[in-house]
Amino acid sequence: MSSSEKQDLLKTITMKELREICKVNGLKGYSKYKHNELIKFAAENLKISLPKLKATVEELSEQRLVSKIKDSEDYVLRKVVNIESYDNELITATVGNHKLKLYNFGTEDFSYLCDGKCPEYIYRVKHGRSPFCKHYPAVIAELIYEEKLDPTLTQPNFISGQRLEAVQEIVEKRRKEDGIVKSSGRNIEDSLKNIREDILEISCKNDALAREKYHETAEKVFKTLVDECFQLLEYETVFNRRNEGWDLLLIGTNAPKPYMVVVNCKPADSGSYGTHRNPNFVSNLKSQCIDMCKEQLMGVYRDYVKYMVVVAPDFNQDVIQLIPEFNEISGGVKLSLLPISTLLYLVENYRENPILTHYNSECLFKKDIITTEDVDELFKKSEEHIEELTSKARKVLRDRMTEISKHNTDSCYIKMDEVFLQRTLEEVISTLNPYLLKQGMSEFTGVKNVNINHDYYLLWERVLKGLTEEFTEILREQSLLQIQRSALKEDVIRYLGI
Repeated sequence: MSSSEKQDLLKTITMKELREICKVNGLKGYSKYKHNELIKFAAENLKISLPKLKATVEELSEQRLVSKIKDSEDYVLRKVVNIESYDNELITATVGNHKLKLYNFGTEDFSYLCDGKCPEYIYRVKHGRSPFCKHYPAVIAELIYEEKLDPTLTQPNFISGQRLEAVQEIVEKRRKEDGIVKSSGRNIEDSLKNIREDILEISCKNDALAREKYHETAEKVFKTLVDECFQLLEYETVFNRRNEGWDLLLIGTNAPKPYMVVVNCKPADSGSYGTHRNPNFVSNLKSQCIDMCKEQLMGVYRDYVKYMVVVAPDFNQDVIQLIPEFNEISGGVKLSLLPISTLLYLVENYRENPILTHYNSECLFKKDIITTEDVDELFKKSEEHIEELTSKARKVLRDRMTEISKHNTDSCYIKMDEVFLQRTLEEVISTLNPYLLKQGMSEFTGVKNVNINHDYYLLWERVLKGLTEEFTEILREQSLLQIQRSALKEDVIRYLGI
């Protein structure tokens, strides 16, 4: 079994992947070596056959390319890919600030150029270390989206199997966002299943799981799963697909006063995040939150950025001690630490009992460290809040019905006109504003409008059930109390002369 052959294989993978192979195969003492030394050490000491090592390296390479394709998604979804010309011999396109030329596409003589601004093309593609940069699959996706390319008729060069599936997923997502393909809705059960099964492992940088199941690095999968967690909590999220800066932006759209939360995801293979490898932790967070996010917004939207949350498996004491320092230099933005176990606990409880609102949930982001006890307290306060809203709505209904019953009720009917009904409905709606709905007025027509929050369907069920109970109780009371003759009975008596 040739050590030199193993070295040649190991030279084609990254340092991180090399360490993972050592870890999975139980090799000890590898962490102290630098890249070239580790290649030699691993080749000489790994107890793995050459064919198996070759298969492992090929799988790592394939997953790396699939991950690269997924990285190109941002260009397609942001609509910054432009196909300038298309024929059998030459395709020219721009992807953001990059220009690409594809020669003899779909043939054995295929080649392509990406301009000199693309370091990946210069240092990897031109030297044969990778078949393509991330701008190339963005062009392929755009060609399929614009129906200039049918991959069942013309096989895109370097794009087949899992790679083609990844490109097709990007195209499908773009078509759904553009309304070309009707979305089948949110797949809540699958998202929740993946989060329950994987998020704790992924938060500890389980790259093998991330690559095998999601075809991505653990860092990217962790960011995606955290994003799905907050979507399951009914937050609107903005996913930063760039490698630098903040990771997610949560928008508390449904709160009476909307707010935004900047999220930074910190997986840690030790199971607890510390600053020993990041001495500039506070200044980096401040830069990501303020410079790269808040200051990029305009006007009142800047004021919406009130909180920053770091999500990690857990936190070392050195991180916790830095919270006051961040709060002092952040210009009013509050920092909170959110262990992944707490986030999972919050999501699972919410999906079982979806009674939280953005208004009530805001209190979590005011905590230094968000705990499961804070989550329990939040659900308790949310129960009290919905009971209070229901009670107020019931009181308004009873007051109005009592008022009209004094003068417009007989043994058969409570008599109401349209004016009364409209006034009663408006007063009931006002008690629920702005927590379950938002009232406003059209700028153009001056007509009042009501925006009902459909995510709060369970809260609406509770309120409407309370109003139904109150209404039927009022009817029951009037049925027992009223003896005044109806108009029909009065007419009959008058005609009969009785």
